[in-house]
Amino acid sequence: MSSPRNNDCSINRFGLTEVSTPARGSEVDVVLVHGINGHPHTTWTSTKNKVFWPAQLLPPLVEEAKARVMVYGYDANTGSPTENIWPSNRPLDADGQRRCETPPHGLGQDRIHNHAEHLIATLCANRRIRGATNHPIVFVAHSLGGLVVKHALIHSSGINGKHTEHLRSVAVSTYGILFLGTPHSGYEIAKRKFWSDYISRITLDGIKSHSRLLEALKPNSETLQIIERQFVDLASRFHIFYFHEMKPSKLDNEWRYIVDEASAAPVIQDVERAGIQQDHVHMCTFEDKSTPGFVLVTEAIQRYASEAPESVRRRWVTEADEQQVRLLGGVTSGLATTSMSTPAGQALDDKPQQKRHYLVPRDRVKDFVGREAQLDKISAHFSSPSTQQPRVLVLHALGGQGKTQIVLEYCQCWRKHYRGVFWANASSEVLALQSYTQFATALSDESRAKIEDGEKAIEIVKAHLEDWHEPWLLIFDNYDRPDEFTRVRRFLPQSDQGHVIFTSRHRDLDRLGTLIELPGLGLDEGVQLLLRHYSSQDIDLNRGTAREIVRRLGFLALAIDQAASYIAYKQILPCKLEEFITLYDLQRKAILSYVPDKLWEYSSMEMQGEEDQGKAINAFTTWEISLTQLIKENPKEKDAVVRFLTLSAFFNPARIEESLFRIHWENAEYGKNDPRKKKRLRNFMKRWKNSESRNSDAHTRIAWLGAIGTRRGDGDVKGTPPTLKPDDQWDVDRFWEVLKALHRLSLVQTIEKDTNGATFSLHPLVRDWLQHRVQAIDHLQNIAESFGILDSSSGYHSVNKTTISSRERNALVSHLDACMLADTQLSKPRNQLGNDMTSHRIASNLADVYGEQGRYESAEILQRRIIKNEDADIFYFTGLFNTLNAQGRSEEVVRLSRRCRQFREGTLDEKDPDRLEFVTALSQVLVELGRYDEAESMQRQTLRLKIETLGDTHPETLRSMSNLAFLLFKQGKCREAEALTRKTLKRCEDTLEKNDGVTLCTMNMLALALKGQTRFDEAEGLQRQVLQLSQHAFGMEHPDTLIRIHSLARILKSTNRNEAEKLYRDVIQSYKKVLRKGHPHTLNSMKCLACLLRESGKDDEADEIEREVLDLKEAT
Repeated sequence: MSSPRNNDCSINRFGLTEVSTPARGSEVDVVLVHGINGHPHTTWTSTKNKVFWPAQLLPPLVEEAKARVMVYGYDANTGSPTENIWPSNRPLDADGQRRCETPPHGLGQDRIHNHAEHLIATLCANRRIRGATNHPIVFVAHSLGGLVVKHALIHSSGINGKHTEHLRSVAVSTYGILFLGTPHSGYEIAKRKFWSDYISRITLDGIKSHSRLLEALKPNSETLQIIERQFVDLASRFHIFYFHEMKPSKLDNEWRYIVDEASAAPVIQDVERAGIQQDHVHMCTFEDKSTPGFVLVTEAIQRYASEAPESVRRRWVTEADEQQVRLLGGVTSGLATTSMSTPAGQALDDKPQQKRHYLVPRDRVKDFVGREAQLDKISAHFSSPSTQQPRVLVLHALGGQGKTQIVLEYCQCWRKHYRGVFWANASSEVLALQSYTQFATALSDESRAKIEDGEKAIEIVKAHLEDWHEPWLLIFDNYDRPDEFTRVRRFLPQSDQGHVIFTSRHRDLDRLGTLIELPGLGLDEGVQLLLRHYSSQDIDLNRGTAREIVRRLGFLALAIDQAASYIAYKQILPCKLEEFITLYDLQRKAILSYVPDKLWEYSSMEMQGEEDQGKAINAFTTWEISLTQLIKENPKEKDAVVRFLTLSAFFNPARIEESLFRIHWENAEYGKNDPRKKKRLRNFMKRWKNSESRNSDAHTRIAWLGAIGTRRGDGDVKGTPPTLKPDDQWDVDRFWEVLKALHRLSLVQTIEKDTNGATFSLHPLVRDWLQHRVQAIDHLQNIAESFGILDSSSGYHSVNKTTISSRERNALVSHLDACMLADTQLSKPRNQLGNDMTSHRIASNLADVYGEQGRYESAEILQRRIIKNEDADIFYFTGLFNTLNAQGRSEEVVRLSRRCRQFREGTLDEKDPDRLEFVTALSQVLVELGRYDEAESMQRQTLRLKIETLGDTHPETLRSMSNLAFLLFKQGKCREAEALTRKTLKRCEDTLEKNDGVTLCTMNMLALALKGQTRFDEAEGLQRQVLQLSQHAFGMEHPDTLIRIHSLARILKSTNRNEAEKLYRDVIQSYKKVLRKGHPHTLNSMKCLACLLRESGKDDEADEIEREVLDLKEAT
């Protein structure tokens, strides 16, 4: 049995006191830390029956785990005024009454970090004397004690000095932490006047240090944010349980929560949290086992104490290796030595007959330095036994820490041990699919054109890798948005030969595999990278200055590399490195006046506060220096280059195409004979007129593009801006020269050039810098112009829709997503796209981009912004009607039609093109609702008016003819529908491309009309042709393609039931993914499948599908 101690006199007021020691010897330490105005005995003692639960109730519960229980005391008193706040925390006198105990200095004199350092030193000494240095630790902390524990672990984990190495043992050994009422973001009562009065009283007493610390405990104070941000990097190592008070405390005759739930128990994934039915003071005292909170708290302690030994033992094995690395000055044997374990097993050098693949689109940096410890960890992970198939490793760090370069180095060092190494861009699912298409092309005999469908590419890659008996390696680089790219597991082949590495800035990815936190560069590694262009002698002579630069750059690999490029570019002599420090300080001051207090993207990544923002600003400053240098050498182009870079930052940074800017430059030419495009450009300019710029000339507004994309941009006199004209031809070589200049100073990450033009990428931190370096007032102009660039591309796609590939359409959507996100984060709601009346036309055009890709929900967001008032133009109602109808929300369209004032009041001429489109869309909805007579009357009138105004071969006229044919088909008039469809198709073939959307719809309609007349062979042949054209034009998962698959299944139902059943199952699965489970198209295909199954005698499955249809209908 444990030997408990329960005597106030035997509990040390300061330092550690053992209150229970297992008879069989201890293997785990449980340490309790009290809070503000607390005491190591009375904080944990019940005021009713004087039960000191750490000694009297806890030991039997942790006996089996051999846990030693200790309490820690420190000077946490704030002075006499606080005695009135929490008197129950005062020590008991001989009569059982609370006595006043106000030391002369108290909490203000000893700050949180002093208490944290003292806790670490005391705990290390105690454990070392008892030979328990490697024993696991479970902390139980009340109130302020939780902040002391967090700061202690931050301090312990950050130690790397030779003479203080032993102090790291606390962070390494800590397994679990129970936070009881800890004010992680501050004390709730600090918001009230009560706190201010209290601070005033202390200040009047002359104890200003109290005020300083208590101010720091106010909600979201700078001190608390720094602690939280430093601790968040460590939190994933520990098992954490947050407890919050569920009863208020009475203070100055008012009932208040001392620490509210949001501060005490923030909602964090994979962190336990619970409430205790006690107030702040009593939530940590238990009279007996039935006291509220006792079971929850002690069960967690018991569980952590039992689980900890094996986990901490493994940590100490890793720590021993890392300690050796640190003692050797960061130098290990490296990957090239034969003593290292081989992660992929036997090298493949003895198997020359096997075709090898090394699809890594990046070159590793020639000046890669250090990082041996991280490379060793990767190697060790893949060489250790594992049941996971494949083995997955996640390399996590802040952008710019060198994740990608470390993995590139690993690929290069170990490529001979893998039959295949495949590198995928995981910035988005679209880009990952593009990578897999490349892999599938290399692995199979099929051409890239035949593998345009991403799902097919995934299946090809998985089939090949799962069939290999040799090791392979897959890398998913920049997997930073798991909330958007949710299907990543779908990409992973299942094989015990597989190794997979993810690099990510997102912390919560341990569900995928083993997580490795990547630290910043070591000090000497940073110096080596910074001074790589200097001789060894120069490095030794200037190491002190170089170390100062590395520190100021936050040990961020990317920032240090940037600084090294600038130092070499400026040819700064080794003896004058101080010049860089001076320049750096000047630039940082200038930039800090423009950057927001919190970088919005980093806040969403759980990275808030001064420290992490400081790292971003450090990197930002180095880029600002490089940009300044570029501007000095090219003064006449400075505005153009800055604007080009800034606007690029609002697009998807992984791959930005030259065509975006070329098309925008040429847009004036495209718009000359197209009234719709002229109107779009005018609306685009209106939005700009509401911003800082007042220049109304469109060509002047895009003159910066000519400066970087035309030879006229060279100018005539140095320093004189070039004279530009809208008909100047775009010059691809000129644009490439600009990219090379930016790439030389690492302002763009990668550049490529092929027959389609140049592409480039931005590092995510560079993108952040570019977005935030301007004043907030300029955000509106930059975002508006970015949308304008995308609008130009959308117009180009519309004009050239038959030649635009699915890759180009997907790329445009990815840029639109990025721009929409920036607009949401940086613009006020009234200025966001679609909310501002001057942006309605662009919003409508870009909503069409979403709609054409089946992104109906995204399209609807923009369209609803436009029609939020009934004065909205009738044209915009039509766009929303089409979007809602595509989602099966026909009744909603009928209701919305009554809101359109122009239609309701009949203010438009019946031949007005916008009115005709409105009536066309409304009639299509009436068809879906079965209101055929109303629909037919509308459609015949609309068709007559379109022929009169547009002619009988205009695409809109032909679309109306096809719509009418579909209505006739729905009414059972198949021969009449066939005749009208053939007439329409003949005109389509004479005037439109074969893969034009109107042509495909008409062909699809003809196949249905033939089926309706039981001419199944003709219908099947035509429908297969339509499907093939649709797949090539739109891709396998586009809603239009899925409708044609469904149509083919309906035809085959009468001739080939097995194929029809397979097609129905495939299309249902795709509908559920692309649209939604309860979408009418999904339900219709499910009902058709159920009918087919019933006809085939599969009644049980048919019943199950029909029940699911009913459930989905009820749910929607």
